[in-house]
Amino acid sequence: MSAKRRILARRDERNTRLALAELDPTRRETILNFDFNEWAKTYSGPRFNFLHCDFPYGIGADKFNQSSAPVHGDYDDRPEVFDRLCQTLRDNLDRLCEPSAHMIFWFSIKHYPKVYGFLQSLGADWAVNPVPLIWAKPGEGIIPRPEHDPRQCYEAAFFCTRGGLPIVQSVDNVRSAPTVKGRHMSEKPAKMLRHFFRMIVSEHTMMLDPTCGSGSALRAAQSLMARRVLGL
Repeated sequence: MSAKRRILARRDERNTRLALAELDPTRRETILNFDFNEWAKTYSGPRFNFLHCDFPYGIGADKFNQSSAPVHGDYDDRPEVFDRLCQTLRDNLDRLCEPSAHMIFWFSIKHYPKVYGFLQSLGADWAVNPVPLIWAKPGEGIIPRPEHDPRQCYEAAFFCTRGGLPIVQSVDNVRSAPTVKGRHMSEKPAKMLRHFFRMIVSEHTMMLDPTCGSGSALRAAQSLMARRVLGL
């Protein structure tokens, strides 16, 4: 009986969320042209149960020598830009995120301790898996010191759970995929994102991507039949 009550309670909560979504005037918008730092302070719609955070890493990527000019231009990748986005997320988390939710948070591996500490500071209701998800890019990447260093050919993301929300299914925590050329300076391929999103996304998913770039994460979630996706 206790198990049945929990099932019914989750069903009622889900139905309430979906009803609120129907009333949200921005529900049919997929991408909004807003700065997350400003938008988050005034958002008053239904909360999201999946946050996909791919902030600028704060590693000066806008100064890297790019092989082709990005169609959508570059972006400011100073450390203070990353820090401000993180602060905005923390300050507005309860306004944006449901009590039961998932988050994928991409970061530079050299900032592992800093980012892990930040995510742990979000609250005791968040569980941060210390073993990151890995996007492998064989044969690609950067070599900081060609005479001394190996090629850096992967990117990492922390997988976080709020309120003990179960996943849809388990997947490998490493996915190999080539980079996407010519659309955005650092676009993540939708096929790779779809692999990790299979853990999370279902017809009940309400996803927010605060810095969505060219929208590959939105396309990946839509292909898995997410209820709603919104990118800034």
